[in-house]
Amino acid sequence: MKKIALIGQMNVGKSTLFNRLIEEEKSIVSNVPGTTRDLNYGFCLWRGEKFIFIDTGGVIEKESSTKLKKETKEQIIKAIKQADLIFFVIEIRPSQESTQGRPISDFEREIGRLVKKDKTPSWLILNKADNPAKRAWLENPEWLKLGFKNIFAVSAANGTGLGDLLDQTVNFFKKNSSPDSSPLEEKIITPIKVSLIGRPNVGKSTLLNALSGEERMIVSNQPHTTRGPQDILLKNKSGKSPLLLVDTAGIRKKAKIKRGLEEIGVKKSLEMIKKSDIVLLVLDATEKINHQDKALIGLVEKHKKGLILVFNKCDLTDSPDQVFFVPWAPRILISAKEKKNINQIFTLIETGQRNRKRQIEKDDLASFLKRVVVEKKWPEKIWERITLEQRDVAPPYFVLQAPGSIIRRKQINPAQINIIKKEMRKKWNWEGTLIEIDICKI
Repeated sequence: MKKIALIGQMNVGKSTLFNRLIEEEKSIVSNVPGTTRDLNYGFCLWRGEKFIFIDTGGVIEKESSTKLKKETKEQIIKAIKQADLIFFVIEIRPSQESTQGRPISDFEREIGRLVKKDKTPSWLILNKADNPAKRAWLENPEWLKLGFKNIFAVSAANGTGLGDLLDQTVNFFKKNSSPDSSPLEEKIITPIKVSLIGRPNVGKSTLLNALSGEERMIVSNQPHTTRGPQDILLKNKSGKSPLLLVDTAGIRKKAKIKRGLEEIGVKKSLEMIKKSDIVLLVLDATEKINHQDKALIGLVEKHKKGLILVFNKCDLTDSPDQVFFVPWAPRILISAKEKKNINQIFTLIETGQRNRKRQIEKDDLASFLKRVVVEKKWPEKIWERITLEQRDVAPPYFVLQAPGSIIRRKQINPAQINIIKKEMRKKWNWEGTLIEIDICKI
């Protein structure tokens, strides 16, 4: 599948353009310079063809952290290397001769040289052409001095010009595809969606780097370096389904959340929990489990997701504070920095997803329930009128069907349901997933 990288200076609207092209708000949009600092991937379908757009961190001319500026530049170079086409995004402006005009800065020219240095085909995208007057600024002769043959005026805010841009993109790839090359259309296998959540600075980005095998995320000791959900698609080392890993912004107590980017990042992280199949709760093995960690577990349970407890930094301690009140969630001790036990996470994810989708035959459930009734010495005259069947998966959902008279008399109590759940876990492997059992009238 063809990849298109969005490159440009800070706050020229790359993230807004990215969100518009993929028709999903995956990148955080803000007036704060440098909001997007990591590579962000998204699918776009146009005229029956699929592309992958790569949103890069905006290059910042005056960055308080020199190291962060260098790493952002490295991410852009990496995106260029991955891309089949580059969109160099600049904010449109009138000619220098007009009263509103200003010349293209040396810094913009430097970015342009960086884009063209790799010889990957590149187009100049003039963003924020929100009205006819601004679109007329396309005639500014300054644009030609950057050396781009293909120049487009668009508005990410209202969508103007994007249809023509995508039409030309499809035509470009069709024209430049060799007869032996694969078509743009490819079968997309539904991946296992995995979220990484946890408090700030527990090592989520470092863990993602270890899982993906490359320094894709910008890792820093400063909390909230990762500003929003950043996705990466991986081959599953232990199964057939690929993994879509999402490194979310650090989550901390609401009382400490500042308004603005961090608040938006936390909100998006919670949204990703809802979209996930499996959640990796990353915990600092050197610290005690606190109420916030427990609240995150409760949130995962509330949204009925698979859960794996990942105790990071085990190279710094021999006795992490284990969580015992989630008996169904597997625990693993790792060191993301030393890449210790990383491959075992793939196995746990695959197992958890398989268990979430496990289906039990009706006859097997009937035999199971009959055995439990006999072993626990429950009233057989009552329980012979009750059946157990599975209604759904992900998570597995079961129903005890009973006559209305039994339900009204409350002859099935919560303790018995808990016993059935416990016995089901002994009988079948449900590690990593919740089990739900309801009572239903026949």
